[in-house]
Amino acid sequence: MSCGKEPEYKDPADVVAVRDLNVKTSTTFQTIAGFGGANQMWGTQFPSKEEIGKAFDDGESGLGFSIFRVRIASNPEEWPLIIEVAKEAQSYGAIILASPWSPPASLKTNTDEVGGRLEPGNYQAFVDHINAFLSLMEDNEVDIYAVSVQNEPDIEVSYESCDWFAADMRDFIKEYGSQINVKLAAPESFNFNQSYSDVILRDDEAAANVDIVAGHIYGNGQAPYPLAESMGKEIWMTEYLLNLNTGNTGATPWAERSNEDKWEETFEMLLTLHTAMENNWNAYIWWYLKRYYSFIGDGSEGTTEGEILKRGYAFSHFSNYIRPGYQRVDVSMSNDFGLRMTAYHGDGKTVVVIINESSTRVRNLNLVVDGEVAQSADYYVTNFNRSREQFAVENVDGNALIDALPESVTTVVIND
Repeated sequence: MSCGKEPEYKDPADVVAVRDLNVKTSTTFQTIAGFGGANQMWGTQFPSKEEIGKAFDDGESGLGFSIFRVRIASNPEEWPLIIEVAKEAQSYGAIILASPWSPPASLKTNTDEVGGRLEPGNYQAFVDHINAFLSLMEDNEVDIYAVSVQNEPDIEVSYESCDWFAADMRDFIKEYGSQINVKLAAPESFNFNQSYSDVILRDDEAAANVDIVAGHIYGNGQAPYPLAESMGKEIWMTEYLLNLNTGNTGATPWAERSNEDKWEETFEMLLTLHTAMENNWNAYIWWYLKRYYSFIGDGSEGTTEGEILKRGYAFSHFSNYIRPGYQRVDVSMSNDFGLRMTAYHGDGKTVVVIINESSTRVRNLNLVVDGEVAQSADYYVTNFNRSREQFAVENVDGNALIDALPESVTTVVIND
């Protein structure tokens, strides 16, 4: 990341009317729980200590993640494998969400880690399994913030999994959820199916045991959730990935796809982040934080292992500057030119994220916070050619002006 006196795309000779970008910190929405990514769920090729630092450090050299998602293995012998990587993430202040892909096979209807259902007679045994995991983590100074009941209970797959009817998950949570010793997240539907989670939330006893309404957004699911909000539940997006469909048979390998294609898909990711925030969701967690299509290269598909990727810098426009505990606040402009904007307030700062998905440069945006022109602000730009480049806002004729480059994401950090 570099810092310059003046962005090279500024053109003082190009006279364009000044348009106020108005932030009202008194109009508040959701409180942010954080942004994050997942550990590798299987095997032992987890991010290194240095890579965890790059992901979770919120300084100039990091991506500022604040949530780390790990797997509760069905086999307890695998649990110690994640201790060190979880402790390292936690050392940066990250909170940890743990999700099971399957209960132990012996507790399921098909006695297999793939598919099948948890036998109702084994609900208590599954609670004991989760609490044993939590106890081991606690004994090793890993503080698990929340656990999920099940990863993607509503889709049949050919890998480690377990199928749950919504009514069964409701009953499990109602009867046994209070025994789980940390916050409980559910249901982690693969496309944030509200009709599934509504079954849980509309049962008062079950709803009382749920702290976080969680879901994924594969194919669908991005929408406000008034019922969850009205009940005071946090809403977390806990998994998503985009990889130019390279996992499909016959697809063009990632290394052979153009950087333009990859940037276009990165923009798609940015728009899902923006939409999640406008939906009043509290958290957004990507899939593996270290992967060729993610934020830190894994050495495959032309990436350099341990290198922060362009997609990581783009994601960090949210994760590095919008910190846990910040509140989303109102932001508006008389003519938004197709800009996507959200604003946040906390720690004596106001943060505005501007996504310009058009091919048009939007010039002379004047930063106004609670009726006052910003006096001190920095902004960061990522586009096809820049990776979170930093610039200082200069006041010109009483205006604090910035431009929004074509097909870019810009984060403005304003000191109160």
